[in-house]
Amino acid sequence: MKKFIFLLGLLLVISACSEKEPEYTNPYDAASDYLNLWQENNFQKMYDELLLQRTTAEFSEEDYVERYQHLYETLEVKNLSLEIIEQQELAQEDLKSLQSFDIPIKISFETIAGTIDYQKDLHVEKVVSEEYAGESNQKLDPESPWHVEWDPSFILPNLEKGDEVRLSTTPAKRGDIVDRNGNFLATQGEVYEIGIVPENFNDSNIPKLAQILDISKESIEEKLNQSWVQPHLLVPIKKLSLDDEDLMTRAIAIDGVGSDYTMDRVYNYGKAVSHLTGYIGSITAEELEEFKDQGYTAQDVIGKRGLEQLYEEKLRGKDGVELKILKPNSSTQTIAKKDPVNGETVKLTIDVKLQKQLYNTLKDEAGTAATINPKTGEVTSLVSFPAFDPNDYVLGFKQSDYEALSNNKLNPTLNRFAASFSPGSVMKPISAAVGLEHGKLNPNETKTITGKSWRKDDSWGNYSVTRVYEQYEKVDLETAMVHSDNIYFAMMATEMGAETFTEGLTRLGFGQEFPFEYPVADSQISNSGDLNREVLLADSAYGQGEVLMNIVHLASLYGGIVNDGTVMKPLLRANEEQEAWIDQMVSQENAKLLQNLLRKVVTEGTAKSINISGNKIAGKTGTAELKTSRDEEGAENGFFVSYDQSNPEMVLAIMVEGVHNHGGSGYVVDLAKQFYKKR
Repeated sequence: MKKFIFLLGLLLVISACSEKEPEYTNPYDAASDYLNLWQENNFQKMYDELLLQRTTAEFSEEDYVERYQHLYETLEVKNLSLEIIEQQELAQEDLKSLQSFDIPIKISFETIAGTIDYQKDLHVEKVVSEEYAGESNQKLDPESPWHVEWDPSFILPNLEKGDEVRLSTTPAKRGDIVDRNGNFLATQGEVYEIGIVPENFNDSNIPKLAQILDISKESIEEKLNQSWVQPHLLVPIKKLSLDDEDLMTRAIAIDGVGSDYTMDRVYNYGKAVSHLTGYIGSITAEELEEFKDQGYTAQDVIGKRGLEQLYEEKLRGKDGVELKILKPNSSTQTIAKKDPVNGETVKLTIDVKLQKQLYNTLKDEAGTAATINPKTGEVTSLVSFPAFDPNDYVLGFKQSDYEALSNNKLNPTLNRFAASFSPGSVMKPISAAVGLEHGKLNPNETKTITGKSWRKDDSWGNYSVTRVYEQYEKVDLETAMVHSDNIYFAMMATEMGAETFTEGLTRLGFGQEFPFEYPVADSQISNSGDLNREVLLADSAYGQGEVLMNIVHLASLYGGIVNDGTVMKPLLRANEEQEAWIDQMVSQENAKLLQNLLRKVVTEGTAKSINISGNKIAGKTGTAELKTSRDEEGAENGFFVSYDQSNPEMVLAIMVEGVHNHGGSGYVVDLAKQFYKKR
């Protein structure tokens, strides 16, 4: 029996000796869990599982979870970084009695107002098991968890209970668009803002005010019924240009109507540059979704057309943002701040004086025109007519202006310089350049042409090429160019062959991406890109068929002739590098030949009316017939491309629609003559 008791006691001693020492929970593990959840923005789990009871008693779930989420979304928090600073080694012996502990942490993240970087002590306490509560020598449960004490300064440095977070924006100034001489085409400028103070205004005057401002009564009523309107506040009704001083004076003569100056986007040259500058407008829901990653808000404006749209990223700038804490005593403390970065100024090669002269000459027509410096490639004017006033899109349309714009059959909102057109006979010098450079055209060789029509053979069926003049039977290049002989160029192309002609046009930029910053339609050889029918080949050589050109390409290739064979890359921005686009459109010798022929078109041929004293105008006329069948009476577009040989620094290309009502391309020559005389 004694032996049994001894053995039992021995087993108990062995069992007691072999029992493992309990492992105590470590505060750093709790801190890591807390920071991991914070990194994941899992604020709900942080609140539910890792906060001390006295913290959750002081701060509701709304104070913690919803405020974190709301502020992080509003501030657009990203790149959140959380780390423990210099973690200590805690032995089990230390943990046996450790009830609270401070862990220094580093917090940093980026916001729309800048980077916020700060340090805090994360205070953690061991949760005491209830079975030990009240004991004088409190014993700690080894497995009891550690929880975190929290206050609002963990969200933002120095944020306290009762404080408010404020985010203010300082708008960036949109960049200006200026011409080569620094004249403002688009800028921020003063405008009138007409408004109503409701408590001083009699609603019976709404029809009178609507009539003066040329807007609807409903639009005034809608603005007066906005939710924010107060009787003593000025309610903006309509913005007016400073040129509308008379309207402003008549409007404010009504009791309760006032006027103030405000800043807005203004286009100082209106219609003359409208298709080039475009305009800005309020961002749409679709645009907001498309550009959601670029920091736009529903209150922003954005470029809608033209250069405003093309250079939106440069012009826009970045708004300044300040993040502040507002204390209950109304004092503020700045937490982060970004100063506004104004948009860039975009300087163009355009000469607005030239642009205005060209527009005013052509504004009653429909078409497009461009001028280009053949030596540099700088586009000095680019006009589409008729046009619209871009200020109307910013300030708001008057009803009469909107109706006139909408009902104009010439479609003033259509940007014609961005389109491509059948070039008609202005194609002939280009076709001649291809033939000369490929050795397929001897300028001195004559072709025998009788009558006004010609077809190569019976394979053409009933189709034939026609010409205007029939008095010349022996036709060389000079005669064909001066008198614009379609048959000569059709013969030249068919003799040259489709492969050679296509290769030549391709080298001159047809069927290629056009190297111009402003998005314009690429020029084409044909709808398919091939000249797989001989009739199509013949027609293309004199600018009919399916060949299409944009006005800048047309001016550029003529610039190559003027520039002794080198075609410069067309430039729109003043800081673009000048460079050759096509090194040798034609040899210098052939360029001189074509220059002489273009002068003879004016002295002896189809453009004699512009042979004015004081100038040595050279150029080529062209008429493009727009019809789907040979027998159809179609509309005609008239062209004239010209330059002054006494001052060859500008090539002028003009296209006017509907010249069949004005006697053909000679009408365009007369318009060009008016322009040259004004210079």
